[in-house]
Parts: sequence; structure tokens; C-alpha cells
Amino acid sequence: MNPMFLDYDINDLTVRINAWFEEKGLKDPIMQYAKLNEEVGEMAHELTRGNKDTDEMKDAIGDTFVTLVGMAHHLGLDLSECINMAYQTIRNRKGKVVEGSFVKES
Repeated sequence: MNPMFLDYDINDLTVRINAWFEEKGLKDPIMQYAKLNEEVGEMAHELTRGNKDTDEMKDAIGDTFVTLVGMAHHLGLDLSECINMAYQTIRNRKGKVVEGSFVKES
């Protein structure tokens, strides 16, 4: 871990991120969806330039996560529940990797 950053675990960070959104009055999930797309675009920008292990990529991934946490919070959704649901869906999925992408069996 970079020594300039505090070492919070993911649960503590989620609580802190939700509090930050509340403090700033960021309550519109549609605006957070727009911001999420912007952040995903920044990840795409870094990937297409071959920047995989850079501070810019770490920032883009972090910003995407922060935005997603805030969006779930203001929709009244528990992020852990959302992630668990997604994992339960994929954990036993069968399929194969085709050109770097997982294709599930039909």
C-alpha cells in the first residue's frame, strides 16, 4: 500500500464514502450513473493506451467504485447484497473463455 494513503478496509471505506455523499448532498442516482459512465470511460482511456498498472488506472478504478457505492446508497440498496447476488449468479456458471471474455453455456 502506498504510504500516502490511509489503510481502511473495504467495509470502512463504504461507510465513509456513503457519509461523504450525504455530507456533499449528492443524492441523485441518475447523476451518479452519468458520473459512473464518465469514470468507466477513464478506465477505457487508460486501457486503450496500455496503462494497466498506473496511478491513473488506480484512480479510475477507485473513482468508479466510489461512484457505484454512492449510487447504490442513494437507491437504498446494500452494496454487499448486490455483490453477493451477482456472485451467487456467476459462481457455478459453466462456459469458456473466448478471446479473453467469458461466454456462459446456454
